[in-house]
Amino acid sequence: MIYLVEDDAVLCASVREFLEHSGQQVQAFLCAEDALAAAITAPPDLAICDLNLPGMSGLELIEKLGEIDAGIVRMAVTAHASSRSAVRAMRAGCYEYLEKPVDLQKLNRLVERALGAQRDRRELDHLRQSQRDVAGLDALLGQSAALHDMREQIASFATLDASAPPVLFLGETGVGKGLAARTLHDKRFGSEAPWISVNCAALPNSLVEAELFGYERSAFTDAKQAKTGLFEAASGGTIFLDEIGEFSLEVQAKLLTMIESRTVRRLGAIRERPLSCAIVAASNIDLKEASRTGSFRSDLYHRLAGLTVLVPPLRDRGDDLSILARSFLREFSSRYGKGLSGLSPSAEECIKTYDWPGNIRELRGAIERATILAKPGQEQLEAESLPQANRGVETSELPVGAMLDASSGQVRVVLPPEGIAFEELERAVLKAALELADGNVSGAARLLQLNRDQMRYRIRKLDLDES
Repeated sequence: MIYLVEDDAVLCASVREFLEHSGQQVQAFLCAEDALAAAITAPPDLAICDLNLPGMSGLELIEKLGEIDAGIVRMAVTAHASSRSAVRAMRAGCYEYLEKPVDLQKLNRLVERALGAQRDRRELDHLRQSQRDVAGLDALLGQSAALHDMREQIASFATLDASAPPVLFLGETGVGKGLAARTLHDKRFGSEAPWISVNCAALPNSLVEAELFGYERSAFTDAKQAKTGLFEAASGGTIFLDEIGEFSLEVQAKLLTMIESRTVRRLGAIRERPLSCAIVAASNIDLKEASRTGSFRSDLYHRLAGLTVLVPPLRDRGDDLSILARSFLREFSSRYGKGLSGLSPSAEECIKTYDWPGNIRELRGAIERATILAKPGQEQLEAESLPQANRGVETSELPVGAMLDASSGQVRVVLPPEGIAFEELERAVLKAALELADGNVSGAARLLQLNRDQMRYRIRKLDLDES
């Protein structure tokens, strides 16, 4: 919403009509007091203020709007321009200082540019805040030898500046690759530096390039304003490309060119811009094997593989299981007001003997669920509250008459005398793998020891929902 504050009713109506015809939403006011009262309950995105108003002046209004919300873009318009008023307006946070008569085409261009910059800034602030608000445990909590090795690698890579080669985190689904990458960022640049996390698997193919590289106005049909890409938004910090193996070969080629040249070009732009952020990537698939089969570019793989950090699975971290479980228990016990002081011996034994294919994500979910189900007055978390304690035989998701015996990590199919439809059993196993991998096709393929193409073939054959 744009606030237009102008005491000349004819001029105010003319400017409002022009801006609305250009696609903007405009609310007009003839005095500063009315505009200020409206802004208190519904702050505008942008305010265009005449400086010479009856009662409260335009400069006072500009200052007060900044006190309400410093993110409001403010423009000053006057028929009596002076260096003194211009300096005061700029000190008050004015985006632009215009003299009357105002060129309406120029005004509209300034409005579009200002709103575009504001939108990019707010999106960036939202991304940064969402990363600060992510609940979770530091992936580096623990004392195992595998974790010690990972810590040393991260400490070494943290001494590099943004121009260094990309760092690649590899590991299974749920091991904490994103949290380990964030730890590298914090050690490298500090927690306040830009951190942009991109879920490569979640970006629609039609939007990938526009989101990553940005675009200029009129680069395509709906590009009404220029947009800063995520690589530019991460300037001075880190861009984290999670599940980079999900990018198409076309995007991989452009990514390789950008890494090699250390420049980024917006869609529709002629010139290239310097790339001034560190690049960190992660994948839960075997990128080396994917490069051999052609689903991942071999040249990009070799460019990424120089600085690799292997995030160990939970089953290789020994006593870290108990350390993590107790930490999660403290967190959720406090959040849900349960007063649980620790794990019972049976719960600890259950946690240690289970394989945790979902790794830290699965452990965290199990402890949260068990904490929520804890009875009033219960002092310790008991084994029977953990779903992992009851996974000897599971039949709920299988066709009638079939059973999967998953004890000791072994799978045994028990056939009834009348037999079963193998396709239904295959469908159930694929569904279970997709559910365990949170819908990630590559993660589900790994659980079933298939490559991604084999997994997708079976999904299409059985008409399953790939999302």
